Amino acid sequence: MQHLSIKITIYILLNFLLVIFSTQGVLAKEWLSIDTESVISCPVKTANNAAVNFDDPQCETLNFYEVNPQNKHLWIKANLQLEQQYLDLKQANAFFLFAKASSEVYFNGIKIGQNGTPHNIPEQEFVGKMDAKFYLPKQLLKLGNNEVVINLSSHHGYLTLSSPMHFAGIGEYASSTRFFHQNMLLSVLILGILLVGVVYLVALGLQSTEIKITFFMVFFVLVQLYLELSRGLFNYDYPFQDLRLLLVVTCALGFGACLMWFFLIKLRIKQPIYYLVLSTATTLVIVCLLPWYDIKTVVAVLAPATIITALLGWHCFKLQKKELIPYFIIFLLFDAIALLTLPTFHNIVFYSIITTLMIALFIKQAQELVAYKVALNSERDEVAKLKFRLAQKQQRQSPPKLTLNSAGKTEHVATEQIIFCKAAGDYVEIHLTENKQRLYSGSLKGLAEELPNTFMKVHRSYIVNLDYIDALHSACNKAAHNNPQQVHLLVQQHQIPVSRRLLPQVREIIRSS
Repeated sequence: MQHLSIKITIYILLNFLLVIFSTQGVLAKEWLSIDTESVISCPVKTANNAAVNFDDPQCETLNFYEVNPQNKHLWIKANLQLEQQYLDLKQANAFFLFAKASSEVYFNGIKIGQNGTPHNIPEQEFVGKMDAKFYLPKQLLKLGNNEVVINLSSHHGYLTLSSPMHFAGIGEYASSTRFFHQNMLLSVLILGILLVGVVYLVALGLQSTEIKITFFMVFFVLVQLYLELSRGLFNYDYPFQDLRLLLVVTCALGFGACLMWFFLIKLRIKQPIYYLVLSTATTLVIVCLLPWYDIKTVVAVLAPATIITALLGWHCFKLQKKELIPYFIIFLLFDAIALLTLPTFHNIVFYSIITTLMIALFIKQAQELVAYKVALNSERDEVAKLKFRLAQKQQRQSPPKLTLNSAGKTEHVATEQIIFCKAAGDYVEIHLTENKQRLYSGSLKGLAEELPNTFMKVHRSYIVNLDYIDALHSACNKAAHNNPQQVHLLVQQHQIPVSRRLLPQVREIIRSS
């Protein structure tokens, strides 16, 4: 059982990676990108919004992802190569531009549309969508080289991104959000797993500090994943991209801090607040210094995970806490995969690994919770046995007496002489040693409250003195078709029926007697 979480973690991780790699190449088949290696970029210096001369000395040739229209006004020119195979496709086409900018697109010299209104003056720029599509008439397409000219400006963002340009190319006319649907099924699966995790934690009642912290970890991942999926769910104005990225990194930092807090408590580190503040501050500094938000998001989790791995390694091998080895192996795998796939770790790979990590933690917590409940039940059984032994000792040394009132006569009966009690209408028959009987005026429930712990109700009509139980056996009851087995207690040659609901407790008491 102790290595179950590791086996399940590896199994789920391999399946996630198999699905991810099996979906690669889908984009290349459905979308044709411009030539990203040789894009000519020309700045606009005047308030005039007319097209520029791409032979101007101020123009430069860049990679498409190096083009930066933030707080600028640019014209760019790129080439798009089309083969006859694409031209033969019977489909409506569109030009797609995914960039943090307002834009205006020309295809082979013809304007095919605009997204917002790009302009050199910030006040005159009308904000466009982050992901835009422009209908592309088939007659504009030609075999070989096609020229694409784009007018860009981006004056209304909150952040300065290292790479505000994401994609430019053509494909079948459809919603621009379709571009981000290639891993949507897996993302929804991950989202569902995390939601089940939330339900699981709520069902546990958020009783312990560790469970509460785990709940917040799942919450941060859920919000972060939803923010990632939001680009495939609806199209938003490009300034929201900055806010979205900030929230994604904030959620990653929150998850990393909760992860660190979880293990500081589990490892019983002295002054955990000090370590938590130091770890979070260090992670925040590293995240602020990194240029790309995808990398920021990964490092926000990887940095505390690396510290946790080191702490777990120390406790496992220096302090000889072998029960922590499964956690150490899980985090070692996490760190290794994150480092090996760092350039492409974000998005679906990131959430697959995080979800696998959370599943492993769920399994480990479930195992520990089961072990805790078993130990707790064992302790309760031991306490019950101790109470029973003390009650037996007290009854032998100074047996309590039961007061009976009948026909104006008061009689005191030592409880050690009572063998069993049987409900009989408004009275209770008390069977004593030496075949004596007495009547108790009251209910069986009322009598049970007056008797010591050496007595147990074994049936709705019977209370038995545990000191007089000889055996427990089952007998065939031919009259009862639905319940052919009737369980009895042998008490001083009397057969006392046992309720099936109470049978486990009766067996445990007899076993411990």
